[in-house]
Amino acid sequence: MSEHPVVACYRGLDSADAVGLGALLAEALGEPLVLASAYRHDPAALSARALPAPDNQRRAKAAAAALRRARRFAGPEIELREEIVPAARIIDALTDLARDTDACMLVLGRDTRGHVTSSLIAHSPCPVAVAPLSVPLPRVGPLRRIGVALDGSAPAGFALVAATRLARATGASLELLSAGPTSEHAAAWLHIARLSLESSGVDFTSSPLVGEPRERLTEASADLELLVCGSRGRGRPVAALLGSVSMHLITHAQCPVLVVPPVVAPSDGGPLGITSAAANA
Repeated sequence: MSEHPVVACYRGLDSADAVGLGALLAEALGEPLVLASAYRHDPAALSARALPAPDNQRRAKAAAAALRRARRFAGPEIELREEIVPAARIIDALTDLARDTDACMLVLGRDTRGHVTSSLIAHSPCPVAVAPLSVPLPRVGPLRRIGVALDGSAPAGFALVAATRLARATGASLELLSAGPTSEHAAAWLHIARLSLESSGVDFTSSPLVGEPRERLTEASADLELLVCGSRGRGRPVAALLGSVSMHLITHAQCPVLVVPPVVAPSDGGPLGITSAAANA
C-alpha cells in the first residue's frame, strides 16, 4: 500500500502546535509524519567558479537544528521522517514537497498576518490544516468533535468526505454546520448531508446556524477540536480564491481548521477519501 504522509511544517515555537496537530492526524490516519523545515536558499554566486551564497550553509544548519527541537512536539510513538527544504520561495518549496511525497495534507501554524498561510492554501495540491497560535491542542486521546462547514458547493462536499473519514478513524462525532439568513436556508444543505451519512457508521448531529456564515462558524468552532471546510477555485485574487468564509476561519477560528481545495477528487485509496497531492499535480 502506498504512503500518503502528513507533512507538518515547522519554523519555530510559533508552529509547535502544527507539529502536534500533524502527529495527531497522522496517527489517526495510519500514515507517517514528515516533519519539514524550509529555509531561504540564495542562488550560486556568478564568478569564475560558481560558489553557493555564504548564508546557505548557515541556514541549512539552523533548519536541521530546528527539526531536532521540533521532534519533541510530535511525541515518541509516531513514525517520523525529516525533510530540510532549500527554497527560493517557501510556498513553492512546500507545495513541491507535498507532490513529491504524495502527501494527504500539509499542516502549518498560522503566521501572524496570515499571508504565508493563505498563499499556501491557494496553491496547495492537497488539504491544508492550520493550527492557530492561540489554540491548545488535545494532547491526550482522540479528537472528540469534528465540525464540517456545508454550503452546497463541490469543495464543501469534499470537506464532508474528509471529515467523515477523520471521524471514523478517530471515533469522533461529526457536527454538520451550515449558516444562512434563515434556519430553512441553512437546513437545506444539512438535509442533503444527513442523507449521505445514513450508512456511514459515524455518529453525527446537525446545526442550522442563522446569520453571517463567518461569524456563526467562528462561534461554533469554540466547541470543536477540528473544523473542516472547503475553499474556492483558482484564477482569482487570493481573498476571492479562498472565499471570505475559509479565509476568516483560518485566522479567527477557536480550533484548528482543515481547508480542502477544489483540485481534489473522490478517491477510495486516499486516507481522507479524496486524492492526495501527487494526483493533483
